[in-house]
Amino acid sequence: MSKTASQLKQLLSLGENQTLEYLTSCELKHCGPQVCAFLNTQGGYLLCGVDDNGQIKGVEQAEQVAEQLESQLKSAIQPPVLFSVEVQQVENKQLLVVEVPAGKDIPYAFNSDIYIRAGKDIPYAFNSDIYIRAGEQTQKADVDTIRDMVMRKQVEPTRWERLFSSELDEQGLSASACKKLLSAKRIPKEVAQAEQGLLHQLQLLSLAKYGRLTNAADVLLASAPGKRHPQARVRAVCYRHKADDEYQDLQHLDGPMVEVIEQLITFVMRNTPSRARFSSANNQREDIPMYPEQAVREAIVNAFAHRDYSNFAGGIKVEVSPAHLKIWNAGAFPQGIDEHKIQQGHISVLRNPDIAHGLYLQGYMEKLGRGSVVIQDACKAAGLPAPQWHSDSSSGVTLTLFATEVTTEVTTEVTTEVTTEVTTEVTRMISLMSQEHSRDELMALMALKNAEHFRKHYLKPALEITPALVEMTIPDKPTSRNQKYRLTALGQQLKQQVQQQLSDKKTS
Repeated sequence: MSKTASQLKQLLSLGENQTLEYLTSCELKHCGPQVCAFLNTQGGYLLCGVDDNGQIKGVEQAEQVAEQLESQLKSAIQPPVLFSVEVQQVENKQLLVVEVPAGKDIPYAFNSDIYIRAGKDIPYAFNSDIYIRAGEQTQKADVDTIRDMVMRKQVEPTRWERLFSSELDEQGLSASACKKLLSAKRIPKEVAQAEQGLLHQLQLLSLAKYGRLTNAADVLLASAPGKRHPQARVRAVCYRHKADDEYQDLQHLDGPMVEVIEQLITFVMRNTPSRARFSSANNQREDIPMYPEQAVREAIVNAFAHRDYSNFAGGIKVEVSPAHLKIWNAGAFPQGIDEHKIQQGHISVLRNPDIAHGLYLQGYMEKLGRGSVVIQDACKAAGLPAPQWHSDSSSGVTLTLFATEVTTEVTTEVTTEVTTEVTTEVTRMISLMSQEHSRDELMALMALKNAEHFRKHYLKPALEITPALVEMTIPDKPTSRNQKYRLTALGQQLKQQVQQQLSDKKTS
């Protein structure tokens, strides 16, 4: 999910600073040093199509330019790293927004000797430079700075994903998982075309070093990583009722990460109740899963990418019940991230960049820091309550998706579902509505004189029931004097049912 136009305007109003740079050009030779510098410092945003004064110039053929630039940057910057290039529109002009996290494998270097031939990126030489951010400026790092970066890297503890995996060799890898990774469309050409063997290919992806496989390779590609890392196992459980300890489905999953992700998504969708949706065009009912698959997929992938694998007592647990879907993973939010920032979207602080990069190459991670916003938007579009994140250093991170109150578990007919929750007053009002009515017109139809009684017992319940039976004609201005009310598609269904029941009584 991208930044909104208002958020981009806010960035433009700030002016260039430590974490923000403007460029009119989208050429690799100009963008590469900036991205490299952000990686080597604290991350940031590069806005292409904006001059030094913050004036928007725009980018022609932005989609094509963005795709080309992202490919070039990934070939020109080493070691491999995950960042995103997006097209955004502000003031009817298109910009490129490059979002860069703070790198975990400094120093990063930019190789400027990249030439374009037949639309492809061909690296010819390795004349790399290391760049840093100094205030509002990007500059080449001097020898002392580079030495300091290397020394700091040597004294920092090695990330869990970079440690050697004990007792894992090539025979322990899943052939299908390796094939899926190395044949992915996003795999760098130098990796796909390497002829020195599988270990060399994985080393180019930072999944092996000195001929040995890393923990990242283990959880991504091993047939049974749980043998060496019990915390890599995943538990999925489905409960029958809202407050019930008895489960109807339970699975313990272990295997290559992408396979387990797909198994988990299938588990959730299989055990999720369906709900009804109506088309306003034809009033046709469609049964859809309670939770949108896009939100489920994004939530599960995020749990695998961002969890703390060094916690040997940790893991991932997925819990499905009629009331909610909970996805828990070990490890609190990274430093500097909280529930508010998660909801807003942010420059990702990647706890496991090698694992995240492996997921990105296979199409499971798209844009940095946007997974949470994608989940929220998918839930909102589906008419679900807002999801909630909770993080605690001792208990881990839990994401909860909430079900709506009305599901097809109640009955098989939507009209019956609604009737069980609709009062006599609301049913009466709906049966009398024919088109758009003002509040006074509705009260006159029902011969009511007490406005507060009408609002409380008739109008408000019809508007607030989920799904709604009545809607406003001017929803953005609830108190407008021109406000009127009309039946929703579901309200029309209920009215027809009431009329049919009255007709049946007359003929019986």
